Amino acid sequence: MKDAGKHPILANGQYYIQPLVKKTGGGYSNLPHEYVEAKERLCADIEKIQEAFEKHDEIFVSSKVVCIRLEPKYEAKSYAPTSLVADSRMRLIGGRKYTIDEKNNTKGKMYFVRTTKEELEELKSKFTSGRKDNVKKWKEQVCTIKSIDLLRPEEKTMGFPDGWENGTVEVVIHPLDTDREQAINGFFETTQLEKDKAAIRTYEDGLTFVCINMDKESVKRAGKYNPLRSIKPMYDNWEEQLRAGYMVAPAPQLPEMIMKSNIKVGVFDGGVKSGTRLLDPYVTNYDMVDDTAVENAQDHASGVCGAILYGTNLRGKTEKDKVENPVVSVESFRVFPTKKTGDAEADWQMYTTIDVIEKVVSERRDIKLFNLSMGPRGAIIDDEINRFTYVCDKLTYDVEEDEVNPLFCVAAGNDGTFETPMNRIQSPADMVNGLAVGAYTISSLGDKYRAAYSCVGPGREGAKIKPDILEFGGSVDMPFITSKTGNEITGTLGTSLAAPVVAGKIGRLMAASDHIVPHLGRALIIHNAENDGLEGNNENGFGFCTLEVDDLLNCTDNKVTILYEGEITSSATVRLPVFMPEVNEIRGKANIRWTICTVVNPNLNDPDAYTNNCIEDTFYPNEMRFPFRKPGCSEKKINLLDPSGIEMARHLINEGYIKSDLPVSKPAKRNFAEADLRNSDFKWDTIIRKEASMYCSSLLNPFISLHAIGRDSYEHEKIKYFVIITVNVPRFKGSLYDHIVQTYNNLTPIQIQNVNRVMTQV
Repeated sequence: MKDAGKHPILANGQYYIQPLVKKTGGGYSNLPHEYVEAKERLCADIEKIQEAFEKHDEIFVSSKVVCIRLEPKYEAKSYAPTSLVADSRMRLIGGRKYTIDEKNNTKGKMYFVRTTKEELEELKSKFTSGRKDNVKKWKEQVCTIKSIDLLRPEEKTMGFPDGWENGTVEVVIHPLDTDREQAINGFFETTQLEKDKAAIRTYEDGLTFVCINMDKESVKRAGKYNPLRSIKPMYDNWEEQLRAGYMVAPAPQLPEMIMKSNIKVGVFDGGVKSGTRLLDPYVTNYDMVDDTAVENAQDHASGVCGAILYGTNLRGKTEKDKVENPVVSVESFRVFPTKKTGDAEADWQMYTTIDVIEKVVSERRDIKLFNLSMGPRGAIIDDEINRFTYVCDKLTYDVEEDEVNPLFCVAAGNDGTFETPMNRIQSPADMVNGLAVGAYTISSLGDKYRAAYSCVGPGREGAKIKPDILEFGGSVDMPFITSKTGNEITGTLGTSLAAPVVAGKIGRLMAASDHIVPHLGRALIIHNAENDGLEGNNENGFGFCTLEVDDLLNCTDNKVTILYEGEITSSATVRLPVFMPEVNEIRGKANIRWTICTVVNPNLNDPDAYTNNCIEDTFYPNEMRFPFRKPGCSEKKINLLDPSGIEMARHLINEGYIKSDLPVSKPAKRNFAEADLRNSDFKWDTIIRKEASMYCSSLLNPFISLHAIGRDSYEHEKIKYFVIITVNVPRFKGSLYDHIVQTYNNLTPIQIQNVNRVMTQV
C-alpha cells in the first residue's frame, strides 16, 4: 500500500518543451595584437620552422605537424584558427592547453596543424602578399595568435617521475592521414625499438596509440620525432592494485528459493571461480583471456560482484543468516591476468583488456550497465587522453538510433594519500559519459567522510567535477564486507568496492521501473547526492550516494520531481518549464534544484575540447520580469504584470532603453570569458547540478532555457539529454503534486513495480 503523501516521480516533462529564440552576442574585442605586427611576427615564426626542416634537429616525415599557439583567454571555439587553414590542404588535427607562465600557472590554447613544406610557404605568402588583409575573420584570428612553432621535446613527455629509468609507456602519434604508416614506422626507426614488440591501435579520429616498453634513452630520442604527440608512463600491472582481505568469516546462507534477475550488470575484472556460494546462482563467468586465472584476481572480482549483488548488506551477517535474492545479476568477463609472452598482441594487459571491452560492449547489446573496478594506475593528465578513457566514452556514445546508451560505473582509484597531483583520479574514471565513484567511510560518531585512499578531483575538461559521488568503500576501522572465493566473506576496502555498490543501486532503480535507463539512473543518483553544503568540490564530487535508492523514485505532496529526456540539435535553444502553478500566491520560500546529464561525442584529438557538444542552462524565475538596457546606463528590471511597471517600461523605451527578449535570469548572465564560463558555469561539462532558493512571490511560470552548442563539424549534431527538476514548496496549501498533475495532463507518474517481476526461478 502506498504511503500517505508519497507519489511516483513524474515523467514526460519534455512534452511541454518549446523552442526559444535566443539572441547571441559576443565576438572579437580588445584583440591582443595589432594586425601588421602580428603578420610580421608570424612570418618570422614560419621562417624558423623552415630552417628546422633543413637542419634536421627534429625528425620529420612528409607531413609536418606545427603548433599554432593562441594568447591566454582565447580558448572559445570561435577563436580556433580556421581561417589560416581555409583554402588549403592544411588541416587542424587537434589541440590542447600549453603553459605560458609556469610560476603563475598561465595557460593558453594550442592547435596542431598538419601541413607540408609547400603549404607552409603558401601560408607565409598570404601574410606577405596582403591578399587576405580585407578578410575580417582572417585578421581577427591572426591577432589572437601568440606564435607558430614546433612542439618542444619536453612538451611531448608527460608524467615521468624523477628517477624513472624504464617501463611500459603509452605513445600517441598525430593523425597524418595517408602518411599514417610512414609516421608509425618512423617512430620505431627514430627510437631504435622493434615494432613487433609493441601493441599498436589506430582509431577513426586518426590518432595512433602504441603500447611498448621503453627506457630513458629511447624516450629522449622519441622527443625529437615530429609526428609524436605525447609519451607517458603506463603502470600495466593489475596485481599491484588488488587489495587483499584482512578478515575472513563463513558466508551466510542462500535463500531457499533462488530467483535470478534479468537486470544484468557487466563486470570486467579477474573472473569469478565456480564454487563461490554467494555468487554461483547469480553470476555467469566468461574467460576472455587464455591465461590461467589467479587467486588474488578472482578474490578481487568476487568482492566486486558481491558488492553489486549485496551492496553493504553483508555486514553483520553470520553463517546462520540468509541473504535475499539480489535484484540484479552479473555477467562477469575475466580480462586479466595476461602474462608477458613476447607476443605484442598479448603482452600488454591494459591493451588486451580494452580490446575485450570494445568487443563485449559492442556485441552484448543485452547489457547496458557495466562496472570497472580496475584500470591503469597513475593520475590523469589534462593534456592527454588515455586510450582506456576514450574507448569507454566512445562506446557509451556510439549506439544505434533509439538504442539505450550503456553506462560505465568506474572506481576513482586508491592513491588518494599521494601528494598532489599524484592523488588525482585515474583513467578511465575521467570519462565524461561515465559515473566515477570515490569512497567514503564512517567515523565512530557516525559521520561520513572521504576515505583517505580515495583519489580526488578535479576531473578533466568536460567533466570537471570528479569523482561524481562517494559511496561506502570501507576503512581499516570499518571494513567493507563482501564475498570471497569459496564459502567465505571478507573485510576489505577500496574504491573498487564503492563503484559496484553504485552500479547495483542503478540496477535496482532499473528493476523498480522500466522507465529508468542507466543514464537516467546516473542523473538521479547525482541529483539526490548529499553534499552537506559543499557543492561540487574536489574531494566529494556532488556528494554522498543516497543510502536507499528506492525513495528516489518517489515524491511527497509538496516536494515534486519531474523527469525530462530527449534530444536537442546543436545551436537550438528550448524553454524547459518548471512546473509550479500558482506558487507565487504562497508565503515563504521555494527551492528549485535541477540536474542536466548529457551523452556526448568525445574528441580524442583535443583534451581541452574533449566534449564536442554541451548544453548551457539559464534559470528564469519570472516570465514577466524583464531587463531594460541602454548603453552607458544601469540596467532596469521591470515587472510587466504590475500596472506601474508597464508605465515605467513605456517611459524607459521613450528614453532609448531596449527591452530584452528574455526575462531576468538568476543569477544574472554576463558576457563572461570562456574560461569563466567553464570554471563557474561548467560550460562543456556533461553533468550540471544547480539550485535556487527564492521567495514564492517572486516566481511566475519559471523556466530553464537549454542552449545546445557544438564545436566545428559537430555544430548540427543532436545531443541526448536527461533533466531532473525537483521543486520543494514546504508551505504550499494542499498537495503541490496533485495540483501539478491536474494542471499538466501530459505529465504521468512513472510505473513503479515490484522488483520480483524481473526475477526468474533458477
